[in-house]
Amino acid sequence: MFANIRRIAAAAAVTGAVAGISVLSAGAATANPSDTACTAADVNVTVVKEQGGAAGHEAFRIDYAATNPDVNCKLQGGPRGLVFNENGAPIPGIDVVPENSAAEPVNLTATSPAHSYLIQAADAAPHAAVPTGVEFSLPSALEDDRVATDWPGGEQLKGVLQATPVAQG
Repeated sequence: MFANIRRIAAAAAVTGAVAGISVLSAGAATANPSDTACTAADVNVTVVKEQGGAAGHEAFRIDYAATNPDVNCKLQGGPRGLVFNENGAPIPGIDVVPENSAAEPVNLTATSPAHSYLIQAADAAPHAAVPTGVEFSLPSALEDDRVATDWPGGEQLKGVLQATPVAQG
C-alpha cells in the first residue's frame, strides 16, 4: 500500500513540475521580444498633445497600441516620412528631423504599448496651415508601411519638428 502511495505522490510531483514548466515557458514566450517587424495591420496609432513638456518646447506623443491580443511585433527607430495634411491635402514645408539618441528595439503587445514624440520649439514661427491629420511610416524594419491618424484638434505646428525613437510604455 505504501508503494502505491509513493507512486501516486511521485506521479503527482512529476505532473506538477511539468505543468509548472509549461506555465513558465508560456510566460517567457509572451515576454520575449519578437523578431517580426510590426505592420500597419498590427498597430493602432494616435497622437495627443503632451502637457507640461520641457521648458521652451511643446511635444506631441505618438501612441502605438496593438490591434489585438495576439500581436507580438518589434518597433525600432522613429516615425519616418511624416506628411501632415489639412482636410486630406498635404501641407508643404514642414520639416521633421530624427533625434540622435539610441534606437533600441521595442516589443509591442496588447499589454506593452509604445510611444514616440514630435518635439517643437514653443517660440518658433507657426506654419500657416493647421493639420487635421498625419501619415507616416512605422518605426520598423519594413521599408514603407504607412499609417495615418487624426492630428489633435487645432494644434499648430511650429518650426522644425524633432522625432524621437520609439520607447516602451
